[in-house]
Amino acid sequence: MRHDRLTIVSVYGHNSGASAIPSIVHSMQQLPGSRGLLLSIEKPNNLPDSVAWKPICALDYKLYSVFMMHCLYSFIETDYCLVVQDDGWVLDGSRWKEEYYEYDYLGAPSHCGVVQDQLALHFTWYGKAGYRCVQNGGFSLRSRRFCEAPNRHGLAHRDSNDIHGWNEDAQLSMWLRPAFESWGYKYASDEVARDFAIEYVAPGFHQGFDFRRLVGHHGQSRKLVAPMTVRVLLDSKQVVNTYGERSFLDFLQSIGYTLELSHAHEQDGTQAADAPVPARQT
Repeated sequence: MRHDRLTIVSVYGHNSGASAIPSIVHSMQQLPGSRGLLLSIEKPNNLPDSVAWKPICALDYKLYSVFMMHCLYSFIETDYCLVVQDDGWVLDGSRWKEEYYEYDYLGAPSHCGVVQDQLALHFTWYGKAGYRCVQNGGFSLRSRRFCEAPNRHGLAHRDSNDIHGWNEDAQLSMWLRPAFESWGYKYASDEVARDFAIEYVAPGFHQGFDFRRLVGHHGQSRKLVAPMTVRVLLDSKQVVNTYGERSFLDFLQSIGYTLELSHAHEQDGTQAADAPVPARQT
């Protein structure tokens, strides 16, 4: 399957984005025909010729979300883009389904959701009546027309006092989803998103799930630091206590990845900065 309509893009507004190069390159290899694009404040010295680079202004945490909602479209020349990061990349391009290109937005189901218009974290949304799950942006497929939509329709951020609610993926796939759907933009169902990618394993939601169905993943405690090499930013105790994490790491090893435990986190017992706290074993 060719992916000539797809740009694999990563956005870094606080450094050169060099850490994302393994994810971009590996994802391009898994999806033949796709383009690679890095947007960052300076060009990394080790950027391969196969990956294009364009400069952007410095972005803080909140401005990143504003950029993704209102600026990303101007850098995308193909019909679709796949957002990747150093902690989100394609695991198995052969699992890509043609139907994924039928959607305007498709991302890994995250631990965030909304129940009765209230933000719910740590997968507590699952099973509640009328829940909506945030499909995360760190590994997400978006049509170019979807990327243009906030500007075209004059849609700005919905105010949120919670940083999770401010994030662009929560804005695009949760708070503002009814407006997008009213304009004809199509979202993937949670079931389709579950096959597409994973953030962390959710009790119930991933019951009996086969990781071999996944196209990709995004998890802030796992980073691709070199070809087929993942640095795990949870210490051994946290891995054991995080629901399903040991099984997912075993899966990565079974498909050829080498795992590196971050010594800093092993020593001080802290979790990756800004990483969401996954559901815990009970």
